[in-house]
Amino acid sequence: MKRLFIGISFSTELKDYFKHAQLMVEKYCEVAKYTSYDNFHLTLKFLGMMEEASVNQLIEIINSIDVEKIILMLDHIGFFKKKNRYVIYMGTHPNEALTKVAMDLHDALVEARLVTQEEFIYTPHVTLCRNAKLLVPSVDLSRGIDIQKEMMIDNITLYESTNINGVLTYQPLYIREV
Repeated sequence: MKRLFIGISFSTELKDYFKHAQLMVEKYCEVAKYTSYDNFHLTLKFLGMMEEASVNQLIEIINSIDVEKIILMLDHIGFFKKKNRYVIYMGTHPNEALTKVAMDLHDALVEARLVTQEEFIYTPHVTLCRNAKLLVPSVDLSRGIDIQKEMMIDNITLYESTNINGVLTYQPLYIREV
């Protein structure tokens, strides 16, 4: 069994931008678990634990999705509240083309019976940190950091989430360039 997800990988330039944003976010957090540089990604669909035999079928589905390069605008810092802590992320301006790719991927996975049919609400974001305990109200965090970065979506990547020597690692198993 492998813990898998499908997402978008980033250039070194974008990873550097996310790292810089983490340094800004850090000023607002008492404690947090920061996403490692090599793990920055934008999730299209989390799959969870899957049989290793499903990898080839997942690659076929990734290759079947109609997708072209997409320009996406990163434009805000947001958060999801989990219990009394936060997941802090860099969010995007709504993008119909990206949402369509995520929905088409979800539908193809349901049709192949690799995931179950469920309500699928897509919120594209790049996680900067998890388990954050804030020093300020969350609204101050959102207002206090200015984000304006254009990026090009030029791949769909199948990742395995694994633990290597005690370190959470997102390993690309397959990358489809678009």
